[in-house]
Amino acid sequence: MNKNILMKLSSVQVLLLALAIVLTYGHTLDVPFYLDDFSSIQENPIIFDWQGTLAELWQFSALRIVGYFSFALNYQVHQFQVAGYHVINILIHFLTGCAILGLLRGLVRTPALNTVLSEENKRWLPLIAALIFVLHPLQIQGVTYIVQRLASLAALFYIATMASFIQARLTENWKLRTFWILACILFALLGFLTKQNTATLPISLLLLELLFFPGSKRHLILAGGIAATGVGIVWIILAYLFQQNPFSLEAMEALTRETTMISRTSYLATQMSVLWTYISLFFWTASSHIDYSYPITDSFFYIHERYHLIARLLHSEAIWAFMGHFLLLSLAAYQLRRRPLVAFGIFFYYLAHAVESSLIPIRDVIFEHRTYLPNLGLAVLCAWLLVVQIPQWLNSHLTPVIMMSLTMSLLLILGTTTWQRNQKWRDPVALWQHNVEQSPEKKRGWIILGKHLVQRGQLEKAQGHTKQSQKTLVRSIDVLNHAVTRHRNPDGSQSFSFDVETALNLIVAYKSLSKYKRALFWIQRALAMKHLMRPFDQAKFLVNQGNIYFEQKRFSESEASYRQAIKIYPHNLKAHINLGSLLSLTRRYDEATAIYQKVLAIESSNAYVKNMLRKLQAR
Repeated sequence: MNKNILMKLSSVQVLLLALAIVLTYGHTLDVPFYLDDFSSIQENPIIFDWQGTLAELWQFSALRIVGYFSFALNYQVHQFQVAGYHVINILIHFLTGCAILGLLRGLVRTPALNTVLSEENKRWLPLIAALIFVLHPLQIQGVTYIVQRLASLAALFYIATMASFIQARLTENWKLRTFWILACILFALLGFLTKQNTATLPISLLLLELLFFPGSKRHLILAGGIAATGVGIVWIILAYLFQQNPFSLEAMEALTRETTMISRTSYLATQMSVLWTYISLFFWTASSHIDYSYPITDSFFYIHERYHLIARLLHSEAIWAFMGHFLLLSLAAYQLRRRPLVAFGIFFYYLAHAVESSLIPIRDVIFEHRTYLPNLGLAVLCAWLLVVQIPQWLNSHLTPVIMMSLTMSLLLILGTTTWQRNQKWRDPVALWQHNVEQSPEKKRGWIILGKHLVQRGQLEKAQGHTKQSQKTLVRSIDVLNHAVTRHRNPDGSQSFSFDVETALNLIVAYKSLSKYKRALFWIQRALAMKHLMRPFDQAKFLVNQGNIYFEQKRFSESEASYRQAIKIYPHNLKAHINLGSLLSLTRRYDEATAIYQKVLAIESSNAYVKNMLRKLQAR
C-alpha cells in the first residue's frame, strides 16, 4: 500500500482512539479522590511538601518514583484540583492505546504472521484490539481511580517496550535499530521504576521472540539466556534498593510479600479463583465494582476430617480452577505455531498477572486495576476472533457486513457501559451504595459509604436543607454501624471493635447533628486505643475533639486539643488552621499570625490562610 495512504490511515486510527476515549472519559474530570488517593496523594507530605528533588521521591518509593513524580508535578501545577490529575490519567490511557496500535502493527509484519494475514487483516486487527482495550469498562479503575495511574503508566511503558522491541527486530537500518533499542531500554527502565508488576517484562520480550521470530535451537537458547539475565538484573536492583542481599533466602522472603496475614499457598490457591473472576468480568461486567469481599482459600485441598485424599481433591475449588487455567495454557502451547497471536494473547494474560496473582501475598486479594495490563491479551484474542477467525468460519459474501455490524455493536456496548460506569464514579454515594449491594460483607465499603453520606449531610446543612441533612446524617450513622463489631463480655458489659475511619465518621456525623455527648464518647473510645494508632490518626481525633469544644465555647479545652494534635503530628494543617481561628477569635492576633505563617510554610498556596492573614494585617 502507498506510504501516504498508510500514514493517513494511521492518523485516522489514532484520531478514532482519541475520540473514543474523550467520549467515554471526558465527563470524569470531576470524579473525586477515592481509597488510596487520600493516603498516596492528598494526605501525603511527599506530594504537598515536595521540595523539588528526586532524592525525596526516591527515598519515599524508589520502585514507584516515576508515578509519584507525576503526582508531585500535578500538585505543583494545580494542587488538589482533581481535574488535572484526571487529564493526565486520560492522556496516559490514550498513549497506551497508541502503544497497542504500534505493537500490533509490528506483530502483523513479523515472520510468523506476515504471510498468514491478509492486508485487510493487518490494517484492522491493531485498531480493533486497541479500541477494545481502551473502551472496556474493566479498565475504568486504571484510569478514573487517580492513584491507579501507577497501573496504567506501568502498562504504557511495558507495552511501549514490547512495541520498540518489535520495531528493532523488524528494521534493517542500523540507525533506526539503534534508536528502537535505546527506546526499548528507556521504556523498560521507566516501567521498572513505576510499578513492580513490570518485573515480567524480560520474559514478555522472550515470548515475543519465540512466537513471532521462530529460529534455530541456538537462537532460542540465546534468547532465553538474555531473558534470564534480564530477570536476574531486575532482582538484583530490587534487592539493592531495599538493602537486601540478593542471594539470600531472607531477601527473597522479605521482597516477595506485601503482607504476612496470608500464606503463599493460601494466596496462590485464592488467586486460582480470582483469575477466573477477572476473566469472567472481561466478558460480562455486570458484577463489577470498586472493592470486593472475596473469600480466602486456605489450601488447594478441601479440608474435611472424613474426606480421604481423592475426595479432598475432587471437592477443591482451587484444584478445579487450576485445571481450567492449565487447559487454557495447554491450548496456547498447542497454538504456538498454528496461531501465534492466539498463543500470545493467552500466555501474555497469565504472564502479566504473574506478579500480583501468584506467590506474592497482597493484602487485598482482588482489585480490578490489576487487570489493566493483562487485559491486552484478552483484547488481542477478541480482535483476532472478530477480524480473522469468525470471518473464516462464516466464509460468505455477507461476511464483511456481518462482521462490521458485530464489531460496531460490541464497541458501542463497551463504550456505553464504560460511560455509564464512569457516571457512577462521579457520585460517591451511588458508587459505594452499589458496592455494598455487591459485597455486603466488605466493611470498608460501608465505612466509605458512611463517610460520603456524612459529607453530603454536611453540604445539605450548609445549603439550608436542614430536614434532608438530618435524614442523610442519621442514615450515615446506620450505615457506619455495619462496620462496628459489638462483643458481649463475660461480665455482661459490651465492647466494640472498629477502625479509625469508622470512628472518625461517626464522630463527625454526631457532631453535625449536635449530639456532642455521643461524639465525645467515640473520641474517648478511640483515644483509649491510641497506642495502636499512627500519630497521623491520633491528631485527627484530637482535632475533632477541639472542634466540638469550640462549638460548645469551651475555648481553653479546644486550644489544648489543637496544640496536642500539632505536637503529635506537626503536619496536620487543620489543627494549625483551627487553632489560628481560635486565637484570632480570642483576640490573640500575634499568636494567630504566627500559626498561619506556619501553615503557609507547609502549604504556601492555601487561599483561606492567606485571606485570614490579610485580615489580621489590615486590622
